[in-house]
Amino acid sequence: MSLTVSTIAKLSRVERHIAQRACDTAAAFDGEIHAGVPEEFTYGAGARCYALATIAQYRPVIFWGGLAALALIPILAAVKVLHG
Repeated sequence: MSLTVSTIAKLSRVERHIAQRACDTAAAFDGEIHAGVPEEFTYGAGARCYALATIAQYRPVIFWGGLAALALIPILAAVKVLHG
């Protein structure tokens, strides 16, 4: 499994095979805005998974930058608090 699929699965709280299917489906649409989304990706954890897969497919810098920011913001806040 790729790191992207594992990350999407953990963030969406779905199994890896569902995250892989979401990534494959997002890649298959080739950015077509009006393409129909499969029923399993229209609500709940499936929708989160498909949204993350779409962002990772078409805007990887935003996807990985956002994940890095999630890790760095608490660290930067702790440093600011400790060093006044």
